[in-house]
Amino acid sequence: MKFKLACASAVLMFLCCDLTWGGALKNSFTKNKTEVESQDKETEKSKEETQTNEASSKSAEQTTTGQAQTKEVAEKKEIKGNPVIFKIGNKEIRRDEILADIKMLPAQLVQQTPADKLFDIMKRQKLMTYLVIEQAKKAGMDREKDYIQQIDKLKERVLFESYLVKELEPKASNEATLNQKYQQYLVEFKSGKEIKISTIALNTEKEAKDVINALNKGAPFDKLQKDKGLSALSENSDRYVPVSRMPEDLKSKFKEVKKNAITKEPIKIADAYHVLKITDIRDSKPGTFDEIKPILSQLILRDEMEKLIKKLENQYKVQKFNEDGTPEVASSEKKTPAA
Repeated sequence: MKFKLACASAVLMFLCCDLTWGGALKNSFTKNKTEVESQDKETEKSKEETQTNEASSKSAEQTTTGQAQTKEVAEKKEIKGNPVIFKIGNKEIRRDEILADIKMLPAQLVQQTPADKLFDIMKRQKLMTYLVIEQAKKAGMDREKDYIQQIDKLKERVLFESYLVKELEPKASNEATLNQKYQQYLVEFKSGKEIKISTIALNTEKEAKDVINALNKGAPFDKLQKDKGLSALSENSDRYVPVSRMPEDLKSKFKEVKKNAITKEPIKIADAYHVLKITDIRDSKPGTFDEIKPILSQLILRDEMEKLIKKLENQYKVQKFNEDGTPEVASSEKKTPAA
């Protein structure tokens, strides 16, 4: 499937080459060709100089003409209706089909490309796509088992997502529901401490231990980070992390969790040895409604999904079994071991 998507992407890249790197390739080709044809280059240069001189003497006239052409383009009659762009046998491809394809393109590509050029590119892609698909059908590929299975899976996926969007999205974006969830978050919020951590990354354990010794003797952390650390891996974090979420093995690397504390020993992460410093510690506080609104929306989606699945399980009388085929025991039915 990835290979097929890659092929499709390659076709689109081929069509759009003039919009990106194609222009550079074209310039490179022109340069190489010009170097081979050096005599033609001199002739062309002389011709261009002559044309430039003539253009200078007629600049006022050309400016007026250019303005008139721009005005003519701006006043070009708006296209009415939905004209036919291609006729292939009895098949007609109309303008709105190509415009629909343009709407599926990334916004940046659409904004950076002149409308008429973009239409021509997508017009060509539409024709190529149609012809290749027709040829594939002629070869019987639309009746192959693999193709049918992929289409069935795609249909199921689209149905699954469409139903969830229709049923759950309105609830997850409802302001009253979001505010209710936020109030619940404020009630359940647990205060505590949160910290910011900076790191110095080094190539060897010995280098890291030397840095720790220097820090214990009062050397500035920032200076060692700049002079000794690997710039790609050493960093100063702006993000606070709740102490309650720190892994126990990380906590044990500090003598105590407090401001300016450094790790007692290097911590190996991938191929580097890290020396950590707690640069700040503060009391944690609940996020504002706007700050955590996206998280609240996700929590509502999760809750609503669980409710929906439970409802559907009852509706369709679902029976669950373990991997060995024995009936699955619901958590509410499991017996608590005797004390």
